Amino acid sequence: MKGLLSLNEVAHMAKLKQYSGVLFDLHGVIADSSQYHLQAWRQLADKLGINWTTALTETVLGMNRQDAVTAILKADDQLSRYTAIEQQRLGEQKNQMYLKLIEHMSPADVLPGVISFLDELKAQHYGIVLASASVNAPLEISKMQLTDYFPLIVDPAKLTHNKPDPEIYVRAAALLNLAPNECMGVEDSKTGLTALNGSGALSIGVGDAAEIDSADIKFSSTTELSLAGIKAQIAALKKITD
Repeated sequence: MKGLLSLNEVAHMAKLKQYSGVLFDLHGVIADSSQYHLQAWRQLADKLGINWTTALTETVLGMNRQDAVTAILKADDQLSRYTAIEQQRLGEQKNQMYLKLIEHMSPADVLPGVISFLDELKAQHYGIVLASASVNAPLEISKMQLTDYFPLIVDPAKLTHNKPDPEIYVRAAALLNLAPNECMGVEDSKTGLTALNGSGALSIGVGDAAEIDSADIKFSSTTELSLAGIKAQIAALKKITD
């Protein structure tokens, strides 16, 4: 636990009953499809003669397609070489590479513990929304046979700003007719958590400790996701301030 509590942590302490919705990122939270995205981005970078770095990996995770194209071109000072239309075509090329990579995606790609957590949420009558920056999210959800859990999916093409801006999570909550502070959200990246924390939702981070440091609630893997686990961490945070 951090020595100092974030504003979100203080605001959300011992208030699990106030939450009616759960907002999910996709890559790294529902499925490990981020590996396919990164592979496709690296293929595009190789084609452009751009050296792939750890910094680029951290930057593009959670970004929408065109923002990622911009970030990759900027990394090699190539942005001015391409018009807006050409940059859009590069994004489309990456998407075709990605679609080819996920052709064989199936329920086997769902991360461990996710189905049981989703079942628990449904049993407790929580609203569930997918808030992914990927326009391919509905296809991936379908391939993994998770459509029944996610009848509500934010369309990133309709966003004015994508992650790390909080708009996607504000819209996700609105799909449930809720305010963000009436929702919990699950993310695995710094970019996603910036968006989630900015919305005012209770942020649940899953994965690498350094990557999810800004989350209110932290789990090292999806196998730990549970309402009991969330309640326990909120109770522990309350003890720190008592």
